[in-house]
Amino acid sequence: MEENSSVAKPVLVVLAVVVVIGVLSFVYWPFQKSTELQKPFYVQMLEKNKEFAHAEGLLKSGKYDEAASYFKLALDKAEGYKEEGQLKHKLAISKSLGSRPIEGIALLKEVIANENYTPMIRAYAVQQLAHLLSAYNTSEIRDEVYKDEPYKSFLAEGDYPLALRRLYEYSSSFYPLGVPELRIARWYSTEVLKLVQGGGSDEATKNNIERMKSIIRQKLVNADKYLLEISTDEQARSYTAEVLYRKGAVLGELYLAGDTSFGDPEATFKKALELSAIRAGQESAAKLRYAVFLAEMYGEERVDDIKKLLSDFYVGTKYASTNTVRSIKNEKDGTLGNRDDYLLLASMDAQFAQFLRTLGWVI
Repeated sequence: MEENSSVAKPVLVVLAVVVVIGVLSFVYWPFQKSTELQKPFYVQMLEKNKEFAHAEGLLKSGKYDEAASYFKLALDKAEGYKEEGQLKHKLAISKSLGSRPIEGIALLKEVIANENYTPMIRAYAVQQLAHLLSAYNTSEIRDEVYKDEPYKSFLAEGDYPLALRRLYEYSSSFYPLGVPELRIARWYSTEVLKLVQGGGSDEATKNNIERMKSIIRQKLVNADKYLLEISTDEQARSYTAEVLYRKGAVLGELYLAGDTSFGDPEATFKKALELSAIRAGQESAAKLRYAVFLAEMYGEERVDDIKKLLSDFYVGTKYASTNTVRSIKNEKDGTLGNRDDYLLLASMDAQFAQFLRTLGWVI
């Protein structure tokens, strides 16, 4: 009896260990699986696709052509349409910002047209097309974007600001991203300002203004919702500063039109500048739009603030390679509707005027 008992004890210990391991595995495995599923899609992709992670680093460093090569390798490993759409979109961005913008545009259109991809990535692809039109601001890019349908139908009588609004509306038809919503709102706030400054006081004009303000109000609501959505998204929250300075531009035009009920443009611009300090492209654009608002709203009264905002454009090379400067350079003919804004700034800051001359402007 004692011999059987001494044999049974080790067996019982082993069985107990096996049971404990089994219980722990039963409890921990679903928890581990649940934790993995809770990770954002972007983080999961970074962890499992080394080529994608490397390409992202290159893209953020501005090494667009090299990034494109790695995004292509990452695309070959895509699992499912969601990953494929994300990776093709990134490949298109790299090409469009690098030495092959025409190839990039073609890829963006592929993403937009593919109904298997998520509505959000298709919306971002349209947003990127519109971004290229503003950033490059050249006839070559315009011709490539608008050469086929549905894009050709957006272009009416050479009205490029209206065509851009329609392009952003196309983006929002997939998903209401912050930047497109505010670019649409900005088109309407510009129209409101024109009507107010035009002195129209008849009932039809008043109704038209209120109709457009209603659209603007909804677009601002959508943009604020987007800001909340991306606050915990490691990838998308990089748009926060841009959303804020574009919101500031909308609020600024409404201020100029005599309506302060939508919000404070200066507070919004300042918040955008706080968040854009590490991104020269966003910071330069925020400062430019803020300076335009101050010039239009206050004129010489705020000239010192205006010059402070503009100084980094002509002192040093901080903004030399930004899309902001490239767009300014190609806005001499006023295609995007910003020419008068830049001339106003030049009239208040002689050094900014000289900066425009270095870009080929005749002033």
